[in-house]
Amino acid sequence: MTRQKRVVIASIVVAVVIIVAAIVGFSLSSSKKGVTSTSTTSSSSTSSTTTSSTTTTKPPITAPAGTPLPSGFEPESSTFVSPQVGFVLGISACTGSPCLTVARTEDGGKTWLAVPAPNIPLAQGPLLTTNKAAVSRIRFVNILDGYLYGPSFYATHDGGATWHKVTLAGAPSDFGVTSLETNGTTTYLIAGNPNSVLPGADLLYTSVATQDNFALQSQPAFSPGWEPKVAANPQGAVISANNNKGDIYYQASGTSTWTHLNPDCQNGVPTNPSVALAAPAAGSSDPQILLACGGDAGAGTQQKTIVKTTNLSTFAATAAQPPLAGILSGIASPDGKSIAVAASSGATFLYLSTNGGSSWQTVFNSSAYGGAPIHDLGFTTDTQGFAVAGNAINAGKVSSVFLMTHDAGTTWQQVTF
Repeated sequence: MTRQKRVVIASIVVAVVIIVAAIVGFSLSSSKKGVTSTSTTSSSSTSSTTTSSTTTTKPPITAPAGTPLPSGFEPESSTFVSPQVGFVLGISACTGSPCLTVARTEDGGKTWLAVPAPNIPLAQGPLLTTNKAAVSRIRFVNILDGYLYGPSFYATHDGGATWHKVTLAGAPSDFGVTSLETNGTTTYLIAGNPNSVLPGADLLYTSVATQDNFALQSQPAFSPGWEPKVAANPQGAVISANNNKGDIYYQASGTSTWTHLNPDCQNGVPTNPSVALAAPAAGSSDPQILLACGGDAGAGTQQKTIVKTTNLSTFAATAAQPPLAGILSGIASPDGKSIAVAASSGATFLYLSTNGGSSWQTVFNSSAYGGAPIHDLGFTTDTQGFAVAGNAINAGKVSSVFLMTHDAGTTWQQVTF
């Protein structure tokens, strides 16, 4: 083969190699571009989904940090959601008129800070005011979800950072909330108008405890003038009626049925009854129900009868009854053995039994608050309890006091805010 032919052949081979390489390179490039495009599309889709998810996921709601309490804080109502976390509603000194104030503790009452409160007036009780815009009681489910009521009705779901007014569908315009309790699962409330000359029958509403979607319940049905009150604990809820039989209605948690119970309190003529739920007795899953009934009152005294059931059926009066002094205003018991009873008339009293009602002692007796009743008597544990004595009338003046016990009610100490 001549040199010239070899050069031609070599040139042809080189050209072929270049062409093949170009074709392969283009193919690989196209393939890579396709993969990159697919990958980019997939990645873009994934990224978009992730970004969208991240964008729509709300950060956890936290309770407001709290600020120092304003001067002159006077308590009116209290609630605890655990032995450490509690809230007190009251008023503080402000320019012009007292300001509604909510105090919060996270260390069992040792220290307190203010959290925001709506700009509305304070009443001395849901049954003691004609001001439909006022509130008088506070209840919280946990550190975030809570209510102000009596007679107006407000709710918060961010620990008090914001509050909104709640409307009850089906309730007459002159009705307000007169009683409300929650057991952490369900919130129960009573709406009515006891200030009316001819009050209509009260209404019962319930809602998931962490919400305020209150639905009207058809049962139990109340008669006009009964002024029912509700109590609740993790086992269920109980409603007492101020009728001439002392009727009560019980609903177990997680059920929709109300059971009618007749404790035959005060021999069929009870007045201003007060009901409490206590933890089940040993060997039982049913809560203990305690009902305090007052007889005819006279000259600041009243016979008080305490009846109790441990089986949601049979009631029996305690072996002894609280002292006569004072008109009955409340009862609380953590375990059915320690029983605290509140009364007032000229003075404010707390009576305590440590043996299930076999004997009683006076553990608080003060005339400093004009004989105003005790509000929100309750226990968070077998030993820790709380109550408000008096009414918050004037900010900066000692017209009420917040009390706590750490020995099952034997001694009570004033809490300094």
